[in-house]
Amino acid sequence: MSATVAAKGMGLELVRLLAALAWVTATAAVGLAVLGAAPGWILGERRDVRLVASVDEAERVLGARLAIPTFFPSSLAWPPTSVRVAGGRGGGAELVFVRRSDGRPAVVLQQSTTPGEPIPAPLAAGRTELTTSRTTVGPRPAVRSRVLVEGEPWEELAWERDGRRLVLRTRGDLEELFRMAHSAHREGKP
Repeated sequence: MSATVAAKGMGLELVRLLAALAWVTATAAVGLAVLGAAPGWILGERRDVRLVASVDEAERVLGARLAIPTFFPSSLAWPPTSVRVAGGRGGGAELVFVRRSDGRPAVVLQQSTTPGEPIPAPLAAGRTELTTSRTTVGPRPAVRSRVLVEGEPWEELAWERDGRRLVLRTRGDLEELFRMAHSAHREGKP
């Protein structure tokens, strides 16, 4: 009988050990999820938008090359001061460029990375369209808009290149905005 009691005792200990292991694993997973979300909470970003360190990191996260203007006014600082991604693989990105003179955001480039898909809604949040008109970016049809973004007025161009949606926004020179838009392409795709 003592062998049966010993076996039951070992079985009970094994169940307790497995329960403790499951509890520790679940607690660690929740803790890591909270720590991973903390930077977004601190920066006040939506859960589905992530700040990344560079254009290269955004391309790794999205699994696609980003369109970057080859014409870049000397009044703007490179690299972008903010690179945000949304939607994971096949999602979209937002690059914010500041003026060298005062460090204020002057140009914003948003783009989808999947042909036929819109720019993820979280990146376009806080935008109110005031006026629109048709125009072109090179040979491509485009829409020029005057918009408010978080209460601030911006001029905006929206067009598609290789089936991917792009939006370029400025508080500065509209001619420079058109030149930047015309020159925007992915590496290796003129």
